[in-house]
Amino acid sequence: MDRREFLTLSSAGAATLGFSALGAPGALAATAPILPGEVSRLSNVLTQKGKKLYDNIEVDIGGDRARLFIPQTVSRNSTASIGAVWFYHAASSSHNALNGGFKYPGELVVDQNAIAICINAGGTQYTNSVATNAQKNAWTYLNALYTVRRNFLRATSFGGSLACYTYGKKLIPYIRGLYMVNGLYDNEWLYAYDTKNQAHVGDAYNNDLTLIKGTNPARISATPWTNSRVKVLVSDDAHPDNVVIPSRNGLALINKIAPVATAAEVMYHTLAHDTPGFAHTDMIKTFAQWSI
Repeated sequence: MDRREFLTLSSAGAATLGFSALGAPGALAATAPILPGEVSRLSNVLTQKGKKLYDNIEVDIGGDRARLFIPQTVSRNSTASIGAVWFYHAASSSHNALNGGFKYPGELVVDQNAIAICINAGGTQYTNSVATNAQKNAWTYLNALYTVRRNFLRATSFGGSLACYTYGKKLIPYIRGLYMVNGLYDNEWLYAYDTKNQAHVGDAYNNDLTLIKGTNPARISATPWTNSRVKVLVSDDAHPDNVVIPSRNGLALINKIAPVATAAEVMYHTLAHDTPGFAHTDMIKTFAQWSI
Protein backbone atom coordinates (compact mmCIF):
# COMPACT_ATOMS: atom_id res chain seq x y z
CA MET A 1 0.00 0.00 0.00
CA ASP A 2 1.46 3.36 -0.99
CA ARG A 3 1.25 6.54 1.08
CA ARG A 4 -1.67 7.92 -0.91
CA GLU A 5 -3.74 4.82 -0.27
CA PHE A 6 -2.89 4.92 3.42
CA LEU A 7 -4.06 8.49 3.76
CA THR A 8 -7.40 7.90 2.07
CA LEU A 9 -10.50 7.70 4.23
CA SER A 10 -11.96 4.24 4.70
CA SER A 11 -14.58 2.52 6.78
CA ALA A 12 -11.83 1.43 9.13
CA GLY A 13 -10.86 4.99 10.03
CA ALA A 14 -9.50 8.25 8.69
CA ALA A 15 -6.13 9.82 8.29
CA THR A 16 -5.49 12.98 10.27
CA LEU A 17 -4.44 14.88 7.14
CA GLY A 18 -0.93 14.89 8.55
CA PHE A 19 -1.86 17.90 10.68
CA SER A 20 -0.49 16.69 14.01
CA ALA A 21 -0.64 13.93 16.56
CA LEU A 22 -3.77 15.42 18.07
CA GLY A 23 -5.58 12.13 18.08
CA ALA A 24 -2.82 10.37 19.98
CA PRO A 25 -3.46 8.77 23.39
CA GLY A 26 -3.43 11.33 26.15
CA ALA A 27 -5.11 14.09 24.14
CA LEU A 28 -8.02 15.37 26.26
CA ALA A 29 -11.18 16.93 24.85
CA ALA A 30 -12.07 20.30 26.35
CA THR A 31 -14.41 23.14 25.44
CA ALA A 32 -12.56 26.01 23.77
CA PRO A 33 -12.04 29.03 26.04
CA ILE A 34 -13.81 32.29 25.14
CA LEU A 35 -12.22 33.63 21.96
CA PRO A 36 -11.40 37.29 21.29
CA GLY A 37 -14.38 39.01 19.71
CA GLU A 38 -16.65 36.07 20.42
CA VAL A 39 -20.29 36.77 19.54
CA SER A 40 -21.96 33.41 20.13
CA ARG A 41 -21.25 29.73 20.44
CA LEU A 42 -22.80 26.31 20.54
CA SER A 43 -20.64 24.05 22.69
CA ASN A 44 -20.18 20.30 22.79
CA VAL A 45 -21.51 19.62 19.29
CA LEU A 46 -21.01 16.08 18.02
CA THR A 47 -19.93 15.53 14.42
CA GLN A 48 -22.31 13.48 12.35
CA LYS A 49 -19.79 10.96 11.03
CA GLY A 50 -16.86 10.74 13.41
CA LYS A 51 -18.78 11.49 16.62
CA LYS A 52 -16.16 14.00 17.73
CA LEU A 53 -16.89 16.98 19.97
CA TYR A 54 -16.37 20.52 18.74
CA ASP A 55 -17.43 24.08 19.51
CA ASN A 56 -19.30 26.10 16.88
CA ILE A 57 -18.22 29.69 17.49
CA GLU A 58 -19.05 33.01 15.81
CA VAL A 59 -16.54 35.82 16.22
CA ASP A 60 -16.04 39.39 15.07
CA ILE A 61 -12.63 40.01 13.50
CA GLY A 62 -12.04 43.68 12.82
CA GLY A 63 -15.65 44.19 11.79
CA ASP A 64 -15.99 41.05 9.69
CA ARG A 65 -17.85 38.07 11.13
CA ALA A 66 -16.41 34.58 10.96
CA ARG A 67 -17.63 31.18 12.06
CA LEU A 68 -15.28 28.50 13.32
CA PHE A 69 -15.61 24.84 14.17
CA ILE A 70 -12.98 24.17 16.84
CA PRO A 71 -12.31 20.49 17.66
CA GLN A 72 -12.17 19.96 21.40
CA THR A 73 -8.93 18.05 20.88
CA VAL A 74 -7.27 21.30 19.79
CA SER A 75 -5.65 23.33 22.55
CA ARG A 76 -5.38 27.11 22.32
CA ASN A 77 -1.84 28.50 22.49
CA SER A 78 -0.41 25.00 22.14
CA THR A 79 2.82 24.63 20.18
CA ALA A 80 1.43 21.52 18.49
CA SER A 81 1.07 22.14 14.77
CA ILE A 82 -2.48 21.86 13.41
CA GLY A 83 -4.30 22.46 10.15
CA ALA A 84 -7.17 24.67 9.05
CA VAL A 85 -9.61 24.49 6.16
CA TRP A 86 -10.90 27.83 4.90
CA PHE A 87 -14.38 27.70 3.37
CA TYR A 88 -15.33 30.36 0.80
CA HIS A 89 -19.08 30.77 0.38
CA ALA A 90 -21.23 31.92 -2.52
CA ALA A 91 -22.24 35.55 -3.05
CA SER A 92 -25.75 34.97 -1.72
CA SER A 93 -24.47 33.52 1.54
CA SER A 94 -22.37 34.52 4.56
CA HIS A 95 -20.06 33.07 7.19
CA ASN A 96 -23.10 31.16 8.40
CA ALA A 97 -22.67 28.87 5.39
CA LEU A 98 -20.64 26.83 7.86
CA ASN A 99 -23.98 26.10 9.54
CA GLY A 100 -25.58 25.30 6.18
CA GLY A 101 -24.10 23.86 3.01
CA PHE A 102 -20.62 23.69 4.51
CA LYS A 103 -21.70 22.08 7.78
CA TYR A 104 -21.13 18.46 6.79
CA PRO A 105 -17.72 19.04 5.15
CA GLY A 106 -16.84 21.32 8.07
CA GLU A 107 -17.56 18.47 10.45
CA LEU A 108 -15.46 16.14 8.31
CA VAL A 109 -12.63 18.62 8.88
CA VAL A 110 -13.25 18.45 12.64
CA ASP A 111 -13.08 14.65 12.39
CA GLN A 112 -9.54 15.19 11.10
CA ASN A 113 -8.67 17.25 14.21
CA ALA A 114 -8.43 20.42 12.14
CA ILE A 115 -10.18 23.79 12.37
CA ALA A 116 -12.88 24.82 9.88
CA ILE A 117 -13.32 28.55 9.32
CA CYS A 118 -15.58 30.65 7.09
CA ILE A 119 -15.36 34.43 6.91
CA ASN A 120 -18.26 36.66 5.90
CA ALA A 121 -16.50 38.77 3.28
CA GLY A 122 -15.60 35.75 1.14
CA GLY A 123 -18.18 35.49 -1.63
CA THR A 124 -19.92 38.77 -0.88
CA GLN A 125 -17.10 41.19 -1.61
CA TYR A 126 -15.17 39.05 -4.11
CA THR A 127 -11.57 40.36 -4.05
CA ASN A 128 -12.10 44.01 -3.20
CA SER A 129 -10.18 45.62 -0.35
CA VAL A 130 -12.82 44.63 2.21
CA ALA A 131 -12.46 40.96 1.31
CA THR A 132 -8.68 40.84 1.06
CA ASN A 133 -8.24 42.71 4.34
CA ALA A 134 -10.76 40.41 6.02
CA GLN A 135 -8.80 37.40 4.78
CA LYS A 136 -5.49 38.71 6.07
CA ASN A 137 -7.03 39.79 9.40
CA ALA A 138 -8.66 36.39 9.87
CA TRP A 139 -5.31 34.68 9.37
CA THR A 140 -3.62 36.99 11.89
CA TYR A 141 -6.44 36.26 14.34
CA LEU A 142 -6.34 32.48 13.92
CA ASN A 143 -2.58 32.22 13.98
CA ALA A 144 -2.42 34.20 17.23
CA LEU A 145 -4.54 31.53 18.92
CA TYR A 146 -3.40 28.28 17.31
CA THR A 147 -0.21 27.00 15.69
CA VAL A 148 -1.63 26.55 12.20
CA ARG A 149 0.95 25.22 9.76
CA ARG A 150 -1.24 23.75 7.04
CA ASN A 151 -3.94 25.78 5.32
CA PHE A 152 -6.33 24.25 2.82
CA LEU A 153 -8.80 26.27 0.75
CA ARG A 154 -12.29 25.01 -0.15
CA ALA A 155 -14.37 27.28 -2.37
CA THR A 156 -17.74 27.12 -4.03
CA SER A 157 -19.37 29.30 -6.71
CA PHE A 158 -18.40 33.00 -6.47
CA GLY A 159 -16.32 32.29 -3.36
CA GLY A 160 -13.76 30.86 -5.74
CA SER A 161 -12.65 34.38 -6.58
CA LEU A 162 -11.22 35.16 -3.13
CA ALA A 163 -9.85 31.62 -2.75
CA CYS A 164 -7.95 31.90 -6.04
CA TYR A 165 -6.68 35.36 -5.18
CA THR A 166 -5.64 34.25 -1.71
CA TYR A 167 -3.63 31.38 -3.17
CA GLY A 168 -2.17 33.24 -6.14
CA LYS A 169 -1.20 36.28 -4.06
CA LYS A 170 -0.26 34.26 -0.95
CA LEU A 171 -2.46 36.37 1.33
CA ILE A 172 -1.93 33.68 3.97
CA PRO A 173 1.03 31.33 4.43
CA TYR A 174 1.29 27.54 4.57
CA ILE A 175 -1.26 26.91 1.80
CA ARG A 176 -1.24 23.24 0.82
CA GLY A 177 -3.92 23.38 -1.86
CA LEU A 178 -7.24 24.60 -3.24
CA TYR A 179 -10.34 22.47 -3.79
CA MET A 180 -12.90 24.41 -5.82
CA VAL A 181 -16.43 23.36 -6.80
CA ASN A 182 -18.10 25.28 -9.66
CA GLY A 183 -15.88 28.17 -8.64
CA LEU A 184 -15.31 31.63 -10.07
CA TYR A 185 -11.82 32.48 -11.30
CA ASP A 186 -12.28 35.45 -13.65
CA ASN A 187 -14.00 38.51 -12.14
CA GLU A 188 -13.88 40.45 -15.40
CA TRP A 189 -15.65 37.62 -17.18
CA LEU A 190 -18.41 37.66 -14.55
CA TYR A 191 -18.82 41.42 -14.78
CA ALA A 192 -19.32 41.22 -18.54
CA TYR A 193 -21.44 38.05 -18.38
CA ASP A 194 -23.79 39.05 -15.55
CA THR A 195 -25.38 42.04 -17.28
CA LYS A 196 -28.14 42.30 -14.68
CA ASN A 197 -25.58 42.31 -11.85
CA GLN A 198 -27.49 39.59 -10.02
CA ALA A 199 -24.20 38.33 -8.62
CA HIS A 200 -23.46 41.87 -7.33
CA VAL A 201 -19.86 41.75 -8.51
CA GLY A 202 -20.30 45.26 -9.89
CA ASP A 203 -21.58 46.48 -6.52
CA ALA A 204 -18.45 45.14 -4.80
CA TYR A 205 -16.28 47.44 -6.96
CA ASN A 206 -18.67 50.39 -7.46
CA ASN A 207 -18.86 49.25 -11.10
CA ASP A 208 -15.29 50.43 -11.59
CA LEU A 209 -13.67 48.13 -14.15
CA THR A 210 -10.21 49.36 -13.16
CA LEU A 211 -10.78 48.08 -9.63
CA ILE A 212 -12.14 44.78 -10.93
CA LYS A 213 -9.07 44.28 -13.10
CA GLY A 214 -6.74 45.25 -10.26
CA THR A 215 -7.57 42.24 -8.13
CA ASN A 216 -8.81 39.79 -10.74
CA PRO A 217 -7.35 36.33 -9.99
CA ALA A 218 -7.30 35.59 -13.72
CA ARG A 219 -4.70 38.35 -14.19
CA ILE A 220 -2.21 36.63 -11.88
CA SER A 221 0.52 35.05 -13.98
CA ALA A 222 1.31 31.34 -13.85
CA THR A 223 4.58 31.88 -11.95
CA PRO A 224 3.07 32.37 -8.46
CA TRP A 225 1.22 29.09 -8.94
CA THR A 226 4.48 27.13 -9.17
CA ASN A 227 4.26 23.94 -7.06
CA SER A 228 0.62 24.69 -6.23
CA ARG A 229 -2.04 22.03 -5.79
CA VAL A 230 -5.48 22.68 -7.26
CA LYS A 231 -8.47 20.45 -7.94
CA VAL A 232 -11.61 21.78 -9.60
CA LEU A 233 -15.01 20.12 -9.85
CA VAL A 234 -17.05 21.31 -12.81
CA SER A 235 -20.15 20.10 -14.61
CA ASP A 236 -19.69 18.36 -17.95
CA ASP A 237 -20.82 19.74 -21.31
CA ALA A 238 -23.99 17.66 -21.27
CA HIS A 239 -25.10 19.38 -18.06
CA PRO A 240 -23.94 22.98 -18.53
CA ASP A 241 -23.26 25.27 -15.61
CA ASN A 242 -24.69 28.57 -16.79
CA VAL A 243 -23.88 30.43 -13.58
CA VAL A 244 -20.10 29.99 -13.61
CA ILE A 245 -19.05 28.70 -17.02
CA PRO A 246 -16.22 26.17 -16.48
CA SER A 247 -14.23 26.97 -19.62
CA ARG A 248 -13.80 30.56 -18.46
CA ASN A 249 -13.17 29.76 -14.82
CA GLY A 250 -12.16 26.44 -13.24
CA LEU A 251 -10.84 24.94 -16.47
CA ALA A 252 -9.12 28.20 -17.40
CA LEU A 253 -7.29 28.15 -14.06
CA ILE A 254 -6.17 24.55 -14.57
CA ASN A 255 -4.97 25.27 -18.12
CA LYS A 256 -2.88 28.19 -16.88
CA ILE A 257 -1.20 26.49 -13.93
CA ALA A 258 -0.82 22.94 -15.29
CA PRO A 259 2.73 23.50 -16.61
CA VAL A 260 4.01 24.67 -13.22
CA ALA A 261 1.72 23.12 -10.60
CA THR A 262 2.42 20.02 -8.54
CA ALA A 263 -1.23 19.01 -8.94
CA ALA A 264 -3.75 20.43 -11.41
CA GLU A 265 -6.76 18.11 -11.40
CA VAL A 266 -10.25 18.20 -12.90
CA MET A 267 -13.23 16.09 -11.85
CA TYR A 268 -16.52 16.30 -13.73
CA HIS A 269 -20.07 15.96 -12.42
CA THR A 270 -23.58 16.17 -13.89
CA LEU A 271 -25.33 18.68 -11.62
CA ALA A 272 -24.74 21.97 -13.44
CA HIS A 273 -24.08 24.59 -10.71
CA ASP A 274 -25.09 22.36 -7.79
CA THR A 275 -22.48 20.73 -5.57
CA PRO A 276 -22.31 16.94 -5.95
CA GLY A 277 -22.50 14.98 -2.71
CA PHE A 278 -19.26 13.14 -3.38
CA ALA A 279 -17.36 16.43 -3.20
CA HIS A 280 -17.29 16.38 0.61
CA THR A 281 -15.47 13.09 1.13
CA ASP A 282 -13.37 13.65 -1.98
CA MET A 283 -12.24 16.97 -0.50
CA ILE A 284 -10.97 15.21 2.62
CA LYS A 285 -9.22 12.50 0.59
CA THR A 286 -7.60 15.14 -1.59
CA PHE A 287 -6.44 17.23 1.36
CA ALA A 288 -5.02 14.09 2.96
CA GLN A 289 -2.94 13.45 -0.14
CA TRP A 290 -1.75 17.03 -0.18
CA SER A 291 -0.80 17.04 3.49
CA ILE A 292 2.36 14.99 2.99
